[in-house]
Amino acid sequence: MADHNSDRCTKDDLSPGYWYQQRCLIAGGTNGFGLILAKTLCRYGATVMLIGRSADGVRNAIALCETEARTANNSTQQVHGLTADLNQPGEGERVVAHCLQKLGGCDSFFFCIGQSSRSAILNLPPNEIRRSIEANLMTAVEVTQAVAETVCRARGHLVFISSLAGKFVTPAMGNYAIGKSSLAAFVEAVRLEAELLGGHVLLVSPGPIARNIQKEPNCSFNRYDSEVVKHGLRDIAKQPGGGASLRLLNATRLAQEVLLACRKRAPELVRPKKAMLLAGFIAWFPSWGRKILHRYTSNAYQSTDEKRLLS
Repeated sequence: MADHNSDRCTKDDLSPGYWYQQRCLIAGGTNGFGLILAKTLCRYGATVMLIGRSADGVRNAIALCETEARTANNSTQQVHGLTADLNQPGEGERVVAHCLQKLGGCDSFFFCIGQSSRSAILNLPPNEIRRSIEANLMTAVEVTQAVAETVCRARGHLVFISSLAGKFVTPAMGNYAIGKSSLAAFVEAVRLEAELLGGHVLLVSPGPIARNIQKEPNCSFNRYDSEVVKHGLRDIAKQPGGGASLRLLNATRLAQEVLLACRKRAPELVRPKKAMLLAGFIAWFPSWGRKILHRYTSNAYQSTDEKRLLS
């Protein structure tokens, strides 16, 4: 097991060997970035417990992670999975209990669950805002409360994958921003208590992540079509980040950066880096900062004339 008794990041800590035989619980580890993170940990020799809502998704993810472990000459017996819906009461506690029983403990917890959307906030039914909060925040609450003590006792890591939407509100992304900013506030509250117990808390706020349809057959590249039509948005809102002028992030590189930030016990990771600078600029100079943000985002809303032509 890795030694967590020192907060200082040594040269040895910066090697993949830091994760060897660490017991990691990954909520949302069966698809998207969560799966990329899980495969990276398996390549580094960690023991992982993957959580997903679909039994088929869990089985497929286990197979992919076992292949990754085998490629790196690590044991495939270190890959486990469980089907669970963390939006349901009691599921978070059940997941953690199963993890502790199966792995004998938990050194690090990764929360990789979220649901993006496209909408016009002034016409959005309140129940859709509740759904965003449930999908992006409430799925994290019970499982975090259940696992935090064990992770802190191991001086391990509580990692939450959020989004730039938790820092910036951009056109057509308002409902998603509500959910992710709620998660960010929750993470800060967790940090205040967990760090007193010896744990490390990391909030990750990435921009849009590139996806590979051959390697991720279950991901949808047209998932926002119906929402764009429903809310009368321009087609550009369908694009990653709602059409913001951002280069798509490499998922494998981001996973490596997340694990490096853990080993450094950094409080936050924002990618691309310039987004962190812009967030600070907005805090200090609200008017100028928002003008700069507007230059990088698209106008996803249709004008009155456009709506009239389409009606």
